[in-house]
Amino acid sequence: MTQEPRAYPLIDALMKRSRLSRSWTITAVVGVLLLLAVLVAALEGELASLLDWDEVSFFVFLILFIIYFLVVYPFMSRSREQAVLAFKPLLSLNDAAFNKIAENISKRSRRWEWTAVFLGIVIFMGINIQSWNTDGTSDFSWLIIYYVTTLTIVYGLMGWLIYDTLVGIVRVSRLSRRDLKLDILDTEMMAPVASWSLGISLVFVGAILLSIIGNVSQSGEILLNANTIIGYVIMICITLLIFFLSMWTAHRAMSEAKKSELIPARKHLAEISRELVDREAKGQREGMMELSSTITAWTTYKREVQEASTWPFDA
Repeated sequence: MTQEPRAYPLIDALMKRSRLSRSWTITAVVGVLLLLAVLVAALEGELASLLDWDEVSFFVFLILFIIYFLVVYPFMSRSREQAVLAFKPLLSLNDAAFNKIAENISKRSRRWEWTAVFLGIVIFMGINIQSWNTDGTSDFSWLIIYYVTTLTIVYGLMGWLIYDTLVGIVRVSRLSRRDLKLDILDTEMMAPVASWSLGISLVFVGAILLSIIGNVSQSGEILLNANTIIGYVIMICITLLIFFLSMWTAHRAMSEAKKSELIPARKHLAEISRELVDREAKGQREGMMELSSTITAWTTYKREVQEASTWPFDA
């Protein structure tokens, strides 16, 4: 699926401006953050005992957060594209027509991307505002400046990642509402949607676990902080919402396919059953075996459809 330059996600667009490959861009970002951390340690007079400095572990986990988001996003993007492409054989369209529909059905907005970044910073920074000042004072500190800067990047990436995920959910949801030629007895065609849904959910679960590890490494008491608990509750709710919203689209499409298959099955079964009863009442034995076999076949088909799962995954 080709994209116009404007259609590139915000993170990809920023990386392309660096004119470096993704791996080198991530390496450069990490290198700059590490150099800034060393500079902050020097300005705070902790350079000589850098490895024993209490703040080092928090620095490392903030940088790991940034690496995590930048590394997992390409996998999320590819998984989403596979989920979108799963609808192609179900719509019976050529490549050009399908690409046009897939691109126009849910266009990303650069304005909304930046808004999501800003909201992520404001909301999560507001929840964790106590972590801005590590010593409980309001004195100027290079350490606080570094905290605010790195946390701004982390929370901005988090806000943008949530928005980008919602764009994918809307796109898949709108595709699932189209006239799909879906075989309810062959749910494998919707498996990419299930893989994508599970994958993006696990990404957010990974972010939560990484945050817990980072907080424990700094101070276990942070986990009992009211603001920290609120932050985790919000992230868990977002993760669950993302999982069920992304999975619900496929479930709804499969449920509709199941209903459409059951209607003619019930209709044919009722008609043939009435004909069988009428022939029996009139004493017309000819063709009874054929009708009985047809009823058995339709009954079996109806049972198979009724037992078919409307969720694109198994246990």
